[in-house]
Parts: sequence; structure tokens; C-alpha cells
Amino acid sequence: MIFDSLISLIPISMIMVGCCSNVISLELIMKQSQSHAILVTFFQFASVAFISFFVNIRWKRVFSIFWIPIGLRERKIPLKTYFLMVSIFFILSVLNNKALDCDIPIPFHMIFRSSSLLSTIVIGSIFYRKSYSKQQILSLIMVTLGIIFATFSSMPDSKKEISFGNEPNLFRFSIGMLMLTAAMFLSSILGLIQEHTYKLYGKDRHYETIFYSHLLSLPFFLIFKDDILHHIQLNSQSPLMELPFGVGSYPTLWVYLILNVLTQYVCIQGVFILTGKTSTLTCTLVISIRKFLSIIISVVYFNNSFTSLLFTGTILVFLGTFMYSTSGKVIEKSLPPKKQEENEKEKEKKLN
Repeated sequence: MIFDSLISLIPISMIMVGCCSNVISLELIMKQSQSHAILVTFFQFASVAFISFFVNIRWKRVFSIFWIPIGLRERKIPLKTYFLMVSIFFILSVLNNKALDCDIPIPFHMIFRSSSLLSTIVIGSIFYRKSYSKQQILSLIMVTLGIIFATFSSMPDSKKEISFGNEPNLFRFSIGMLMLTAAMFLSSILGLIQEHTYKLYGKDRHYETIFYSHLLSLPFFLIFKDDILHHIQLNSQSPLMELPFGVGSYPTLWVYLILNVLTQYVCIQGVFILTGKTSTLTCTLVISIRKFLSIIISVVYFNNSFTSLLFTGTILVFLGTFMYSTSGKVIEKSLPPKKQEENEKEKEKKLN
């Protein structure tokens, strides 16, 4: 269940507030320039790595007054595991972005990225021997359909965009769909790897995971060096925005980017904490609901109409959430004790 402990409400609140605010700031940036995605992603990763660096430092008190850093906290999760998670995350991010170059309409793109609930069930059932009740499966399907309806309703030209196009583009479209499908399953695999890692090394390692997963991702951005430098110049040339309380005037895009970075940190903290305290399926469900709320906020904040399709999506999401929260917990199918021991040893070897 989602609310099986009061502690879970804290990361859920961080996800809902931080991530939804992050979407608003991102939309403000994209309204200025739709090509800022790589720059925003880079600054998000760099800032999260920088802030979490101080959380991972060991401090020593000197003369009962000062505190000095004496090194990083002891790392419990092996670097091999982090490199595995970072590599998967980078690949799925590239696949998601490259799919847009293969004549994939944006509504289809969003629908596939919102279908990770179903891929989580498939991966969990086949490779992790997890069992889900009919009520859980039905509720997840309802939530996914609700997000799809909300996505369609937020796109005024969606009917025009959803087209398989002319015959020459069908091959490219098929390649793009394969990319999105691969990215969707990689996302679910990544979540299950994180869940298993927390089981092996403890569920209180979120501060460590945040730091190393973002720090080790930074070298990958060298591939986009020219694009990042170009958009840094564009940011500095954007119109000035007057900030309150006499703070001064600063380029608008830099203000939006700073807001985006701060809210992203709150969002990421919530996701990692929740992943360490609940199952992957529960975490995926919370994130999916957050996506739905982001669409609602976007519609209201940017004065879009509340259509009947969006209303239908609202009913499906909240009804599906209620059904899931009242269902039983996810159960792992039992194995003979000897087989369980062999599986655990094999998993530890892979992670180490």
C-alpha cells in the first residue's frame, strides 16, 4: 500500500510539490526556447551532484568552534552497481530523445513514457517472481489510461499529430517506436535494480545514491558540449527580469533555470527516499500520479480548457489510486530455501 507508514508521506509530498513546480519552470523555459532540454538536464545533474556532495562529506570539529571536512562518507554500494545504473539511465534518456527524430508524434512519445507501470509488472513478474493481484493490475491499467486521456486533452492538435504519415516515413516511425519500447523497459529494469540494491545494502542509502548517480553521469554530457555552450550564451542574452525585494535584474532564462534546478533537487530527493522505503511499483505509481497532476496544473496555470477527456482521466486516475491503495502488498513468489540462497548469492555476485 502507498500509505502504509506516515514516513512515506514526506517523500510523496516532496515529489508532488517539487516535481510539479519543476514542470512549471521547465514549461516556462521551453516556451522561450524548445531546444534547451540538454542544458536544463545538464544543470539539473550538476546542481544535484554539487548540493549532495556536502551531504556526503564527513566533518570534524576543531577547537569546539569550527568544523572541517575530512573526506567523504563511507560508501556501501559498489561503484560497479552505480556504473550499471548510470549507464542504463543514460541509454534510456538518449533513446527517448532520439525517438523524436524518427517521426514520433509528441502525444505518442508521452503516452509511451507514461506506460512504465505495465512494463514494471511484466519485468517484476518474469525476472523477480513478483505476484500482483487482479485488483492491482486493474488499478494500474486505469491509472495509465487516465494519464493517456489527460495527455491527449492537453494537446489541442493531438488529432492532427497522431498519424502514421506517408509510406516513406513508416520505417522511421517503426524504429522510433522500438526506441521508446526499449526505453520504457529499461526504465522499469532500472527501478527494480535500485530496489534490489536497497535490499542488499540498506534502505537508508538514498543520500549516497543521489550523489554518485548524478556525479558519475556528468562525463556523458561531454557528448553535448557544443550544444550546452551554445545555449549558455542564449540564456545570457535573454530579456532581463526584475526580481522582488531589490534583488536586481537578471536574464529571464537564468532565473527560470535556477528555479528549475532547486525544485528538481527537492523532486529527486523525494524519489530516492520513496524508492528506499517502498516497492518499485508503488514508487512508479506515485510518479505517474505526479505526471497527471503536472498536466492538470499546466492546464490551469496556462489557461487551457478543462475538457471532458481530461475529466475522464481525472476519474480514472483517482479511482485507480484508491483501488491500488486498498489492495494487498506485492508478494514475491516463494522458492525452496536452498534455491533462494543460491539466487541471493548470484545477485550479490552480479552487483559486486
